[in-house]
Amino acid sequence: MTDSASTDGYGLRERKRIATKLAIITAARILTAERGFSGYTVEELCEEVGISRRTFFNYFPAKEDAVLGSPADEIPADLAEEFIARGAGSNPGAVSSSLLADFVDFAAAVMDRMVMSRDQMASLKLAVAAEPRLLERVLYGSRQAEAAFAVILSAREGLAVADPRIQAILAVFTALTQRAGAAFFDPGNTRPYRQILTEAVNAMHEVVASSTPLTDPSSKDPS
Repeated sequence: MTDSASTDGYGLRERKRIATKLAIITAARILTAERGFSGYTVEELCEEVGISRRTFFNYFPAKEDAVLGSPADEIPADLAEEFIARGAGSNPGAVSSSLLADFVDFAAAVMDRMVMSRDQMASLKLAVAAEPRLLERVLYGSRQAEAAFAVILSAREGLAVADPRIQAILAVFTALTQRAGAAFFDPGNTRPYRQILTEAVNAMHEVVASSTPLTDPSSKDPS
């Protein structure tokens, strides 16, 4: 077997692994939204996905882990690759001029891939909020998601993850998507996610563009 064939085979196995994992996550979330966290068993979840109990535990140690999911696996690889590729050709050491527009396209495309409906997602949030023991894991999952996106930003912009610009972009984008997501999933909302996020991004851009850069205090003459 050639190296290429071996690589292709591994890629296929990895895609199947991720597909199965996401199927478990999606089913767990839908069942939680419909019945509450304690309203179904692992066996019922396995039946819903069409897997054995043993297979479930090969992916997740407990039901709550399936509900919360794996942030790194939930970022579609093809969308991440496209987002990174769009940054190619920008000036080395500088943030790409199309970053904001490409970010909106990326975030909207990820939202479009979401299997759950808005009503189901709203019910899921209520169900998770009713389980205090899950709150710490939710926070941990958020940190994992931020770390995974930092790597994507770093690859796109050609800057180290620890670069202050990557960290600033990450903080701003995280805040924007959190606010846009909350507005989108609000029961009374009628606007599409892209419109809400675009409005938030443009408002942020207007504020930053009209501001005067600060002087680094460390660069001042101590005398």
